[in-house]
Amino acid sequence: MKKKKRRIDKQVQKIIGIVCLSFLLGTAGGALAANLLPAGQQGALSLFLQSAVEETGQASFLSIFWKYLKYDLIIWLGGWMQLGLFFAGAAFLFRSVAVGFTSAMMMATYGAKGVFLSATTFLPQNLLLIPAYILIMSASIYYLFSWREEGAKRALKRERRRKQAEYCILFGISIILLAAAAGVERAILLA
Repeated sequence: MKKKKRRIDKQVQKIIGIVCLSFLLGTAGGALAANLLPAGQQGALSLFLQSAVEETGQASFLSIFWKYLKYDLIIWLGGWMQLGLFFAGAAFLFRSVAVGFTSAMMMATYGAKGVFLSATTFLPQNLLLIPAYILIMSASIYYLFSWREEGAKRALKRERRRKQAEYCILFGISIILLAAAAGVERAILLA
């Protein structure tokens, strides 16, 4: 029993490590993509970013919450399906690239002021969003592999339901983090 628990703990640590590394690589890739844009396209995106920053003050809590929930939902649903890992990974990678790209564009658009702007308007909600996405992506991978193992062993229904309940609870925790992040973003927009 103790060996099985150690094996599971090591497996979870590997999954979390891989997920965190992929998020960092996606963020770096997004920042690199923003910096490699030709000057004309970067200027057009800068104008778009400036207009978007001015207009987002009217966004409601529900629209902000939905903006984050749809990716979390895709990742969570990916944990239930055989091919779901592809969709979950794509949504997770998109969010990490978007974080890197947006922060790099803010710094390119506003210069030194962009660093301050990123730290005050972009970082607070991402301090809640990034752990939420890492949590649900790690859980998605772990439970997807766990259910695949169980299928071969014909696990008891009780054990399968326990794991499904755990997975749903982790999804609920990530939703709470997303709601808090949406609330933080809404508060920043109103300030």
